[in-house]
Amino acid sequence: MKKLYIIRHSKAVEFASDHSDFNRCLADNGIEKATLIAKHLAPSAQGIDLILSSPACRALETARIFANATDYPVSEIITMDPLYHFGGIDYALEIISKVEDHVDTLMLFGHNPTFNMLAWHLCPDFREGMPTSAVVGVTFEVKNWAEAVNIRGDFLTYLTKRGINQ
Repeated sequence: MKKLYIIRHSKAVEFASDHSDFNRCLADNGIEKATLIAKHLAPSAQGIDLILSSPACRALETARIFANATDYPVSEIITMDPLYHFGGIDYALEIISKVEDHVDTLMLFGHNPTFNMLAWHLCPDFREGMPTSAVVGVTFEVKNWAEAVNIRGDFLTYLTKRGINQ
């Protein structure tokens, strides 16, 4: 079985000092929000085998928060430029399909609208939105990731700050 967590970056500052979207890091409330959700997810998400992240500051900072909460070595987070692109799910599906078979639990960190569309594509039972810091978990009854992207997965979890605070 393969388990995938699709995680949208947390709330970022409005502007980076160099005025680039790529360098927008997390706002204070974004750090708090990601930390809350990561701590809530951590008991059920131990044993993460691989974390892949967009290299954009806000996504990578969010990935580091989740890595710390799940005891994944921050130094082993892999950044991938295609996870920064906003052009649809093809990049993300290609990345997932090439993950090595020994990886059973994968976390992806990136951006909307791509990540919301990815969650909808891979899990027909999920039709919610993905606000900042949202987590969608999907499982696949397959032995490799190339198969996973060609089938529909089973809904595992959906976490948002609003859902945790209710």
